[in-house]
Amino acid sequence: MRYAIGEIVLVVVGILIALQINNWNEELKYQKSEYSFYKDILSDLEKDSIKLNGLNIYYKNRIKHAGWLLKKVRNPDSPFENVEFGKHVEPLYLGPLPVTYNSSYEAAKSSGAFANFKNEEILKNINQFYADFEELNGIMEATLRSLEFNLEPLMATIPENFITVESGAYVVMSEWHGDSGLYEYLDAIKDNRKLRVDIKAFIQKPPFEHYLIGDLGRSFNALTSLKLREERLSLIKNEIKEYLND
Repeated sequence: MRYAIGEIVLVVVGILIALQINNWNEELKYQKSEYSFYKDILSDLEKDSIKLNGLNIYYKNRIKHAGWLLKKVRNPDSPFENVEFGKHVEPLYLGPLPVTYNSSYEAAKSSGAFANFKNEEILKNINQFYADFEELNGIMEATLRSLEFNLEPLMATIPENFITVESGAYVVMSEWHGDSGLYEYLDAIKDNRKLRVDIKAFIQKPPFEHYLIGDLGRSFNALTSLKLREERLSLIKNEIKEYLND
């Protein structure tokens, strides 16, 4: 009887040990998966950081050019040439690209991997970071819509013979879009119509001022949203690095 009981105990102990080893293996697997996820997220966040920096440059450029134009609108006696107008209005045609690098996040989310992750606080912050992209995305889409439905129809009322290689250089220098080929091509097609475009009269039209003010408002809103997003990104990066080092 004692022998039989001993055998049963050994079997039970063996099963318990096997279960514990299996649990350890599963735990190790989940841990490796979580660590791998956070390393991938760090890589994606680095790309997002570069993108946010580019957007900061983009919206600051918009404020600079729209601000220059608004000063000319509100100071009608201030002298300027048509070529100068082209330098500042042409960069406003550039539209922002609403992109966030969330492939690692979406892959882990769709696979259900989050259920086995231990650090819920970091995961919560990452979830919020990608959810908050919609705020910035909304501003960028509003900028694109305004370009399409407000600026382009407005500019279509005057000839664009003020566009030159020199005005195109301002677009290329914007660090957002940059290909001088179009402007070199347009500049090579000489305009022999000798059209007299009264830019000063054009910019005094109320719709032009309305556009500039709307553009400035969206640009300042975008910079505020970008600052908050950069702060959240920096916080998440630090949290992940500390967690990986523990």
